[in-house]
Amino acid sequence: MHHDQTAADITVAPTLAGASALTADAYRLRRLPVGGALQGLISALIGVEVKVPGPIPLAVAPHEAMVLSVQFSHGDDPIGLKGEAGVNTRLTGIRNHAGHFHGAGNCTTLLALLTPIGVVRLLEGRPLGQAPRLLAKVAELLDHRLTCTLERELATTPDLEDRLRSFAHWLESRALNARQVDRGALRAGRAATRLCREPAADVERLAAEQQVSRRQLERDFARWVGTSPRHLTQVARLQRVSRRACRGASLADIAADVGFADQAHMSRVVRALTGLTPRQFIRSESSPLKEAFREATGGNTVYL
Repeated sequence: MHHDQTAADITVAPTLAGASALTADAYRLRRLPVGGALQGLISALIGVEVKVPGPIPLAVAPHEAMVLSVQFSHGDDPIGLKGEAGVNTRLTGIRNHAGHFHGAGNCTTLLALLTPIGVVRLLEGRPLGQAPRLLAKVAELLDHRLTCTLERELATTPDLEDRLRSFAHWLESRALNARQVDRGALRAGRAATRLCREPAADVERLAAEQQVSRRQLERDFARWVGTSPRHLTQVARLQRVSRRACRGASLADIAADVGFADQAHMSRVVRALTGLTPRQFIRSESSPLKEAFREATGGNTVYL
C-alpha cells in the first residue's frame, strides 16, 4: 500500500422506501485505496461504523471475493464486549447461495475483500475446504496469537480511518513477508483469480497452464479455495451481471456478453445463486451498505 494514499468517505445513495430501517446517517463508511504489495491480493479495503443498536437483518449475495473482517464493539472495552480476544477476526469464503443473517449494531467492522490468490498469500496457504463459508475464525487457520495482537492494536486505535490504515499495514506486512506456500495452494489461487477475471476461461486450459490435469486442479480448488471451478465461474458471472446492469445494459445483452447460452440460462443461474430472477437481482432494494460496497467494487452486489 502506498502510504501517501488517503482514505475517502464512500458516497452512499439514499435508502429506498421500505428497503431498510437504516438510513445513511446510521453508518460511517471509509475506503482506503489499494496498491503496492497488496495490489492483486485485495480488491477493496472498507471500514464500517454502525451507530445504531442491533441486531440488523442483512442478506449477502455470492461474490468472488473472500472477506477478511475484524469487528469491535463501541465502548471502553471494544474487544471484551464482543467476546474472547483473537476470535473477532473472521473469513467469509465463496458462498453457495445468498444468505441471511443478523449483523451486530453499535460496532466497527474493518473488511478486506481478498482475491483467491490474496487468500492463499495472506493466509499462508491454509486449507479452506473444511472451513465454514460464513465467518470462519482466522485464529483457527493461523496462530491465535497473531489475531490477538492484531485486535489489540486496532482496539487501541480510536479513529476509524487510522484503524483501517493499521489493518492495511498488517496485511501489507504479511504480503511482504515471503513464506513457503504449498504448490497446490498456489495453483488453485492463481487459477481461481484468473476465473474471477475471466469466467469464460476454459478450465482444461487453466489446468494445462498450471501443468496439472483438470481433475487435479479441481481437487486443488476444493482443498485450498473451498469451492469448485464451475461454481466460482457461476459466481463470477453473477457479479458480471450486476456490473453490466449498473452500466445500463439490457438483460438480453448481459446474457450474451457475460457468456450464458441465452437469457433463460442466465435466469436459471441467477435464481439458483440468489433465489431471485435477474430482474429482481439487479433491482433489489437499495441500502447504504449495499451502495457503499457497489461503489468500492466497481458495481458488484455484495449485500442484497
